[in-house]
Amino acid sequence: MHRRSAVTYVGDDPDVRARVSRAVEAAWDDARAPDCRTAATDVLLEATEDTDIQPLADACGIVTTTEAATDSSIADRLAATPDNVPVIVVLETATAEEFRLALRAGADDLVSGPAPEESESNREADPLVERLLNEVEPRRDRFGSDDADRLREVLLDAGSTLMSTRSDEVDTKISWTMENVGEHADLDRIVCFLRDEEALEPAYVWCPDGCDTAPRPLDEFPDAKRLSTFENVVRSSVPPESAESSTDESDALDQAASTVHVPLVADWELVGVLAFETDAPRTWTDEEVDLYRTFADLIAYTIARNDRRLELRRRTEQLEQFSSVVSHDLRNPLNVLSGYLKMVEGEVSASTYEPMDRAVTRMETLIDNLLMLAKRGETIGETESLSVTGVAEEAWKTVRAPHATLTIADEIGQVHADPNRLRQLFENLFRNSVEHGSTNSRAEPGDAVDHGGPSVEIEIGPRTDGAGGEGMYIADDGPGVPPEIRGSVFDSGFSTADSSGIGLAIVDRVVDAHGWEVEVHNDGGAVFEVFFGAETAVTPR
Repeated sequence: MHRRSAVTYVGDDPDVRARVSRAVEAAWDDARAPDCRTAATDVLLEATEDTDIQPLADACGIVTTTEAATDSSIADRLAATPDNVPVIVVLETATAEEFRLALRAGADDLVSGPAPEESESNREADPLVERLLNEVEPRRDRFGSDDADRLREVLLDAGSTLMSTRSDEVDTKISWTMENVGEHADLDRIVCFLRDEEALEPAYVWCPDGCDTAPRPLDEFPDAKRLSTFENVVRSSVPPESAESSTDESDALDQAASTVHVPLVADWELVGVLAFETDAPRTWTDEEVDLYRTFADLIAYTIARNDRRLELRRRTEQLEQFSSVVSHDLRNPLNVLSGYLKMVEGEVSASTYEPMDRAVTRMETLIDNLLMLAKRGETIGETESLSVTGVAEEAWKTVRAPHATLTIADEIGQVHADPNRLRQLFENLFRNSVEHGSTNSRAEPGDAVDHGGPSVEIEIGPRTDGAGGEGMYIADDGPGVPPEIRGSVFDSGFSTADSSGIGLAIVDRVVDAHGWEVEVHNDGGAVFEVFFGAETAVTPR
């Protein structure tokens, strides 16, 4: 906030200039008395935004005359002053023309007629004294529209800075924005308290002159109950004489300070408090407090986002460690087992060998699926135009179900996709159909997969969504998906067969990563429909 400290007379009449000076002395007789300055009309007209001298820059109030306001340029300059800088116009006579000139100059109040004769006993008899006290004094210690505009620009810059900050820059960027806000708002300190178990710790502090930054519980903050319900707590200054009359000196100091405490809220929880304080007299405006709340929301969001980012990084590291264990500690002994199994293939009967081979194959599939989830998540690599049926046929070769059949009902065309991820989608849909089997050939004990035999019939073909969107279907002749579980089949870990429940979760992630949609229903068996997005739409071959 630009601290304004002068009542400025705009005009060229020496008598009025002397009157303004006497009125200022009579209105304020303490240390808070503003200076009294004069801005001649020619000086004001010569001043532009680019000149070094700005006659009204420090004005907390302006007194002028209708004679000065007759110049339209002067009147326009006065009318354009911030709303916290009142303009008082001295009328020569109370005529309609004089009132018109005063209104054009943006007058907040008027004084009509000459000043009374000066004497020691009637120094305050001049009505100009009352006008100054009524108009200037209440606005001296509050934000004006120009102050709010400047702070709003600072917060816009702060938003851009905090939204783009890296994890290792968060502390520096928050401290820098607090300093910037504090200087523009003419504050003495800003302290950001963050919750740490039962206490609130001062995590970030801007306090050029030093201050107490000890941790404190929430109930030691002003009106802690309101803070706990996410409300702002605003305390404007008490007049100095009221503070001095307090019997408790510390209470007097507390009352003299002006403070705004704003809750920091993330995920509907109070995570901290942002305190704005000034030792100078201050009356907080709603607009100013709203801007501080916006700043607090920016800080809360930045901290919460960084916490989530660090947690994600920690979980990613755990997944990478898990992937290492899966790919090394589990796959190595499985490879040994598979090697020994091949060595005895001709020495044991088929009824003994095939269940063991299927068990090893099943373990390999589970490991592959786990690695897909751990390493790839929901991301995709570079996309290219692919033949959908071509990728499906390649994926079919990896499915160990020699008695199952894949039928391509019609050409689907080309689609832009990550080739590896699209192949994973088909592999997991095919395995899902095989695992849940065919109603035409139920499994006997020792067959390939629980819930059915290996002779399932699978068909793929093109499908439209009825609104011009293109896609495909993958259908089988199995028992289908019960209606009550269709909303859960894509959840990780969900399965009605004795399987990992990961395969369809991978399908869902591949679909989401490409911006597609997938649905499932029954039509003589399970039917999975995948609809491609506009950016990856199918084109004819």
